[in-house]
Amino acid sequence: MAPADKRSSSVGRAAFAVIALMFISLVAVLSIWLVSSYQTTLRRGDERVTAASKIVAANATWLNSLARETLHRIDDSLGADIPSANPNRVRDLNAAVADLPPQVGAYVIDAAGQTVFSNNPNIGAISATDRDYFVRLKNGQEEYASALLVSRSSQRQIFVFSRRLERDGKFAGAAVISFDANILRPVWDTVAMGNNSTVSLLRRDGQLVARHPEPDGPVNMRDYVLFTDYMRKATAGIYRSTSPVDGEDRLVAYWIIERTPFVAVASADIDVIMQPFWQDAQTAALILAIAIGGVLAAWLWISNLIRADALHTRQLAEAVQMNSTLMREIHHRVKNNLQTVMALLRLQGFESAAVEKLNERISAMSAVHEQMYGFDQFTGISAREFIPSFVKRLVDVHGRDIAVEFDLDDVTIGPDKATPFALLLNELIANSMKYAFKGRETGKISIILRKVDDGNSVLTVADDGVGFTSQPNGTGMGTRLIGAFVAQLQGKSEYRHLAGTQFIATVSLSA
Repeated sequence: MAPADKRSSSVGRAAFAVIALMFISLVAVLSIWLVSSYQTTLRRGDERVTAASKIVAANATWLNSLARETLHRIDDSLGADIPSANPNRVRDLNAAVADLPPQVGAYVIDAAGQTVFSNNPNIGAISATDRDYFVRLKNGQEEYASALLVSRSSQRQIFVFSRRLERDGKFAGAAVISFDANILRPVWDTVAMGNNSTVSLLRRDGQLVARHPEPDGPVNMRDYVLFTDYMRKATAGIYRSTSPVDGEDRLVAYWIIERTPFVAVASADIDVIMQPFWQDAQTAALILAIAIGGVLAAWLWISNLIRADALHTRQLAEAVQMNSTLMREIHHRVKNNLQTVMALLRLQGFESAAVEKLNERISAMSAVHEQMYGFDQFTGISAREFIPSFVKRLVDVHGRDIAVEFDLDDVTIGPDKATPFALLLNELIANSMKYAFKGRETGKISIILRKVDDGNSVLTVADDGVGFTSQPNGTGMGTRLIGAFVAQLQGKSEYRHLAGTQFIATVSLSA
């Protein structure tokens, strides 16, 4: 190849590398931004729906207190007996309920289940003999809060509080306060979580008491996951579920209200909750589309230049030899490029500790490519050949008398898995060298790799160092990288404290 051709090819590769690195960096930045946006959106959604459930709980507490106090006043205003309605008695009842909101009804029902007093002058004769709020009191219950009902006089959805009336030790009837279920509408307007959101008041036995938007009618929710699972574990919480009322998927928060029979529930429209994230995702997609367009344009331009220069190169005599040579050259150049990156990092004047950590990780990637081109292992590398030389090199860098033992099955590591596996080993050995042998110049590290029946392998890296007292919290860069590399290897891992530290990971290493 002529010198000019070599220069052209080198310039083209360098340009491709710069473009690829810039694109990868952009993708990485956008990915981090989107992950952060997603987590922030979920957290704010949880906060909004939790706050909404607390608002519902506060209103339910007020309604419960208002009803109980009013029922007591009605009982006191009736006097020693409960005769038939008369003007004086009506005035007394009106005084007892004067501070009730206008949409709240008050009634007195005699022992026979007939309405004898009401703050509604237009109400007719209504029998309550089949209503739970009367029957329960007649059977001895002192107070009762109903589930959602349909009013026989107004045909509106209501819920009621009732109190047993006794005179001379005998059942004399019931005092009743009824609330229009639409009383939750102002709460729904206040929390403003989207048209598909809801606010609800439930009884602890699973009966729906009130809801906005209003359901088609009464609903028994005792088999709903809130009552079968979540309420048994905690008095408040957040979960995502499909509503048994209308089948909609929502983010739900609940709050069991102390000293009442009620559970406050607020559910948020998922689309409204996730809207900030989707806006960020659209922005990221637009930026990525523009970047892809620019990369393709540059790639085509450089490809045309390289293609033109390639006309002057010679073809290799045999295709097999050509492929082998090219693969060896690619991995060799990747290794050299990684070493160049290491040198550039040292020249940039960054903190020596940061440069050392980066260089260790780059060296791990470089070792993979060296193994591939050095032994022509392009379809996979042998764990028995790679791991000992790689680990001993890592240990020797630290200049300490640390013995390393290996017990390795004959495992072939796929080319796509080799780099994350090497980086994982690098982080584990670096952690042991940094933390396990503090105050010691000697120690032992054991590395075991076993095949398992399902096609995976189990990697164990153990040392006889100082160990740890609790599971790593995952906040350090090294710990996060270890978790990321295990995830790339489609695996799972754990730490154990057994006369030192053991890291055990089940990973997939095949191609």
